[in-house]
Amino acid sequence: MKIAELQVGHNLVPIRPNKISSLEHTSEKTFAEKTESVGKNFSDILGEKVNNKDDLKFSAHAMRRLSDRQINLTSMDLSRLNSGLKLAEEKGARSSLIMVDKKAYIVSVKNRTVVTALTEEATLGNVFTNIDSVAIV
Repeated sequence: MKIAELQVGHNLVPIRPNKISSLEHTSEKTFAEKTESVGKNFSDILGEKVNNKDDLKFSAHAMRRLSDRQINLTSMDLSRLNSGLKLAEEKGARSSLIMVDKKAYIVSVKNRTVVTALTEEATLGNVFTNIDSVAIV
């Protein structure tokens, strides 16, 4: 099978330096038109991702725990969680338990990701392992 046939079969458009061209057999829009219809090009998206590197993320597991344990985060809670993360980061921590009021969050400092969230009741009687720091904010 020829490369052009594979490109047509997968609706791919070959890119040549300084020129975006479409194959005769492609239907609908060209790559440039598709990009414009989305409203953002690659450099815009990359810029946003680089600028948002300081954002705190939540893993899918943490999102489930927040929902299951009915933990509602306010903007103030997020701000305090971010400040706890910054404190842990400054001390060179890799994985930290961050306490915000009576809620506990296990955070991967390197990835800036909340791994799990616990209520006061869920923390009682538990032993936290694989953490190297605790921040209470």
